[in-house]
Amino acid sequence: MAERDVTLVTGSSRGIGKAIALRLAKENHNVMLFGRDVTALIEVQAQVKKLGVESDYFVGDVADFKFAENSVGSILKKYRKVDHLINNAGIGILKKFVDSSLEEFKKQIDVNLIGAYNFTKCVIDNMIEQMSGSIINIASLAGKNSFVGGTMYSATKHALLGFTRSLMLEVRQYNIRVASVCPGSVSTEFNGGHDPKRKILDADDVAETVALILKLPAGALASEIDLRPTNPNG
Repeated sequence: MAERDVTLVTGSSRGIGKAIALRLAKENHNVMLFGRDVTALIEVQAQVKKLGVESDYFVGDVADFKFAENSVGSILKKYRKVDHLINNAGIGILKKFVDSSLEEFKKQIDVNLIGAYNFTKCVIDNMIEQMSGSIINIASLAGKNSFVGGTMYSATKHALLGFTRSLMLEVRQYNIRVASVCPGSVSTEFNGGHDPKRKILDADDVAETVALILKLPAGALASEIDLRPTNPNG
C-alpha cells in the first residue's frame, strides 16, 4: 500500500474544517487537526481514526507563530513530511464600519491572514525540499465582492487572495500547488447553523471541492475556485 499523505487542516474542530478533515480521511490521508476547542478536536480525531487513518490534534492560536512552528515541527519529526496544508481557520465579525473597532479588525487579521502566513511559513521549506506539496487557502467570495457590513472581514479575505495568488507564482517551480477556494455562504455556525429553507452551500460542498483539487493530476492546478449554490432560489 502506498504511503499515506500527511495533511494539516486548521480550524478543524467544527464546520468547514471538520468536513474537510473527514473527507480527506476517507481519501486515506493522515489528518492533523488544529483548533482551540480541545473537546471538539478530540471528537473529530475519534471520527477521523474510525476511518482507518492516523490523526493528531494540536490546541492553540493559529496567529501564534510559535504554536505553528512547534506543531509542524512535531509532525515533521513523527511523519517526516507534510504533503498538504489546508488553511481553513477563520473568523468573521460583520458590522458597518462606523460600528467597528480596531480590536475587532486586528482579531480578524490575526486569524484569517496571519494564521495562514504562519502555517505556510512553517511547511514551505519541507515542501520545497521534497519538491511537492499543496497549500489550499479557504477564502471567500467576500474577498471579491463588496457588501454592507463587510469592511473588516472582506478586507482580510481580499488580502488572503492576494497572498495566495502571489505565492502560487513563487513556488510552482517546486511542484507545489497553491490554490484558493472561495465559497459563498455556507450552513455552519458562522452563518447561524443549518437552515433547510436557506438555499446555501453545505460544509461538505467545500470539503468535496478541496478533495477534488488534491486529486487532480500532479501536473495540473485549479488555482482559484468560486463556489456557489447552483440555484439559490430553488
